[in-house]
Amino acid sequence: MNDYDQKLAKHQASQKRNIEKAISRKKLKLEATLYVAISKVKEQARQDTWCTPHDNCFHFTIGKGESEAHIMAKFKRFIELRRMGYTVFSELRWKGKSGRSDLVVCGNNGDVWIEEILCSETEEKLLAKTDKYPFPIKKFYAKEIL
Repeated sequence: MNDYDQKLAKHQASQKRNIEKAISRKKLKLEATLYVAISKVKEQARQDTWCTPHDNCFHFTIGKGESEAHIMAKFKRFIELRRMGYTVFSELRWKGKSGRSDLVVCGNNGDVWIEEILCSETEEKLLAKTDKYPFPIKKFYAKEIL
């Protein structure tokens, strides 16, 4: 291989690395979007309870073991999250799993987490939910929110 061929091969290899880096950056940027976060939630949610209008609509259940303090704390947290620009689902049910999450939060960067509002619920019950829920759980105490 002569000097010209070596320089050409080196240049082509450099261009290939630059293209691969650009593709990788673009892929990471696309993965870090609200659309991706909502898609992650949709993949895990029960289809009979999933609907797009459900996002950013507050849902609660009266007479199913939720106290008024729990509902009000959940609603207040829901409003705070919406003001911060998050997409929020309330009372969403998961595929193949029992129970429903208080709030499911989707970030504009592709992150998804669940917020559980503890009122009368024990830490042990919350710990048991970690196997039932597909996303990380953050806990909040109703008495601190209200």
